[in-house]
Amino acid sequence: MVTHSPQYCRMQLTAKNVVILCVIFLLFGFSNFRGNAAGSTSSCIFDTVWHKKEWQLFNDADDQKMRKEIDFILYMMGRGDLQESLFLIRSIREPGIEWQDSLHFLTGWVHYLRKDLQASAGYLLRVSPESPVYHKSAFFGAYNLAHTGNTSGAAAVLSSVEAEFGTMPYAMRHLQMSGVALLDRNFELFAQHSGGFSGHYHVMAAEERRMLQHYERLRNIPGKSPFVGGMLSAAIPGLGKIYAGKTGEGIVGFLYVAALGLTSYDFYRGSGAGHPLFILSATVTGIFYFGNIMGSAAAVRRSNNELKHEMDQRILFDMHIPLRNAFN
Repeated sequence: MVTHSPQYCRMQLTAKNVVILCVIFLLFGFSNFRGNAAGSTSSCIFDTVWHKKEWQLFNDADDQKMRKEIDFILYMMGRGDLQESLFLIRSIREPGIEWQDSLHFLTGWVHYLRKDLQASAGYLLRVSPESPVYHKSAFFGAYNLAHTGNTSGAAAVLSSVEAEFGTMPYAMRHLQMSGVALLDRNFELFAQHSGGFSGHYHVMAAEERRMLQHYERLRNIPGKSPFVGGMLSAAIPGLGKIYAGKTGEGIVGFLYVAALGLTSYDFYRGSGAGHPLFILSATVTGIFYFGNIMGSAAAVRRSNNELKHEMDQRILFDMHIPLRNAFN
């Protein structure tokens, strides 16, 4: 019979206790992780919405109830319940003045996530310069205005943004103003602000280079005239659509008019100018011929609009990405 000393038994008991405690700890940790998964989502959206320094907004506040309400709003935002988040923000009664900037920012950010950019700009631009989220709010508010076509409003906001020379917000203001200038095709204003491109900030260096490329492309793109497109199709059916960049449509248009014209000529040779079949065929040919002229002019306008839309989307993209990189 093997006997163990009391010291050995105590050691064995202690080892068992350690193992049991480890298992309990792991089970509790797993359960706590599952129970707080949504809470971690709230934390993620919190980190997305605010910079580290912006935690100061909440840590210095005495109103713990308000803190809990905003934490719950962030949790709902993390879940994607944006409509419910707006309802909760609006249901807060008589918030202290120290919370106004926070609530304006949160409301604007919810609208931004909902892609309601006009409403988002309205709230973000209410954030005061004293707020830690002032620059983020001002730049995103100006971008939202530019995206909705209000470039004059965006330029006014950016011109009023307070930023010290040599800082990242100062460089960001130049980039955003240059983007607005390109959206307006104001090349002189672009030249003024692109002079402030430094390439020192990695969050926007690539976009600064692309803005210069957009500028060169816009300057060198020849404007196509709908009148010229119509006259070309009057001379040779379909040529105006080829001029507009719609080669396939131009070839099809030429074939249609040519086939109808040959049919009309065949009726003319066989039956004479007074025959009903010739009159009907010539009428249809004329309709297609003049329709081809008008269609070519419209194709040039459509091509110009498509190119403008494409360039505007590229410019807006290169305005947006640096904001996401710098402030998120």
